[in-house]
Amino acid sequence: MWIYLSHPLSENTPSYAGGPGLTIKPHRQIVRGDSSNSYIVTLLNHLGTHVDAPNHFSVTGRSISSYRPEELFFTSPALVDIPKRSGELLSRSELSSYERVIAGADLLLVRTGFQRYRVEEPERYASLGPCLSAEAAHYLAGFPGLRAVGFDMISISSPLHRDEGRAAHRVLLVERGILIVEDMDLMGKPRELKRVVVAPLMIEGVDSAPCTVLAEV
Repeated sequence: MWIYLSHPLSENTPSYAGGPGLTIKPHRQIVRGDSSNSYIVTLLNHLGTHVDAPNHFSVTGRSISSYRPEELFFTSPALVDIPKRSGELLSRSELSSYERVIAGADLLLVRTGFQRYRVEEPERYASLGPCLSAEAAHYLAGFPGLRAVGFDMISISSPLHRDEGRAAHRVLLVERGILIVEDMDLMGKPRELKRVVVAPLMIEGVDSAPCTVLAEV
């Protein structure tokens, strides 16, 4: 069986630090006498569940549209629980307790539980989230088999710790080329996952893109 680990996009999707959201404008409508329905959808490329590629923090880094299918397919995913509250840093020591798990993973998913605020308190979710520390990012970068990480918070950065979050992005994306999937739907999902597919919109000319994430359980 396959399940989603990504959120559907909507006009209510929270945007990092209150940034631009999604807008939908009808283009053709059957109710207006057109032969079919179509829409013009405008959105930030880092809105909703999305995957950051190296070009996000490096002019010469790879953009998401350059990735081959096999680079977005993960056969050894691992999901760990590290509860976090507003503004807290996710530390190296918290990750190191899962060292054996991470060592065997090509995709690490971290469930902080902060996703609960996504609907209940979207402003808190967008602007007061936890942050991955630069030290923790360096720790993750030391696992040679790790190709991607994912989190149930709007970003590994937080408006409360911008410099720390930017440093963590650079370590993972630029120094190691580890993809980062942000704003994932991990609530209530099983820890045992067989395979995961990250399927981004393949838009040329942008660094990163919204994605659908599928997991086999």
